[in-house]
Amino acid sequence: MIRGTGRRALRKATAIGRQLFPSPEAAAWKQAWHLAELTPRFTPGTIRMLDYQLQYSDVLSFCVQWQDIFVKRCLDFQAVTDAPRILDCGANVGLASLYFRRQYPRARITAYEADPHLAAMAGDNLRTNGADAEVVHAALWTSNDQLTFRCEGSDSGMIDSLPGAVDGRAAVVPARRLRDVLEAEPIDLLKLDIEGAEDPVLADCEPALHRVRAMIMDLHEFDPVNRRAPGVLDRLARAGFSYTIDEFVPLTWREPLAGATTPFPGKAMQWAMTVRAWRDAS
Repeated sequence: MIRGTGRRALRKATAIGRQLFPSPEAAAWKQAWHLAELTPRFTPGTIRMLDYQLQYSDVLSFCVQWQDIFVKRCLDFQAVTDAPRILDCGANVGLASLYFRRQYPRARITAYEADPHLAAMAGDNLRTNGADAEVVHAALWTSNDQLTFRCEGSDSGMIDSLPGAVDGRAAVVPARRLRDVLEAEPIDLLKLDIEGAEDPVLADCEPALHRVRAMIMDLHEFDPVNRRAPGVLDRLARAGFSYTIDEFVPLTWREPLAGATTPFPGKAMQWAMTVRAWRDAS
């Protein structure tokens, strides 16, 4: 009991210390959050964060991404080389690629973004801040073709044909088959944030998943009738991955919610969670 009380006191003291003496990354986030409180949604702009000069399309979603990536360090991983091969799939305005370049200056990074406006911003952000990374304007999919993408303007754009597609401007964009990319070379880290396309894309990639050493995936559940997460996790296990799950986020603002006549009225029926998966080096 004493030891447990001591640990709780230490955690509380640490949390207080972080509030009194925030890290530079947290201080920058607070600055951006104050701007978000004063700025209408989906208003493009630029902001100085640490030594970065950054464009954004929606400062609120930008703040959430900065906090996750630079403050909470949700994309941290241990590479087996100082020059890892990284795929940033669903790059948005490029914050993840900037973070990977900061952590691994010799990394080879390719960033994929389907929304043409956000892909252009990602390219500008990476070039402006001296981050050498290839930016590819394409939606990761199961074929090399074209498809209709719903551009929501922040971080929720998705392929039009998928369940749960958001309202937004429809744009015909290039599609890139992820399996072809994996088969071309080994990948040290696959960061996958493709808004509900995880199941079909990974199903197509299953024969090539042995080419991936580690994965950080935002796994979305948008269809209450046809749950995809169990199949995705089973597929990872079949491919020899161990995995952990955390950062579960109920999407309470998205319909449908559990109905008034159910035992749990109003509960979210759509959600996202972070899956970290890895294959032991052999």
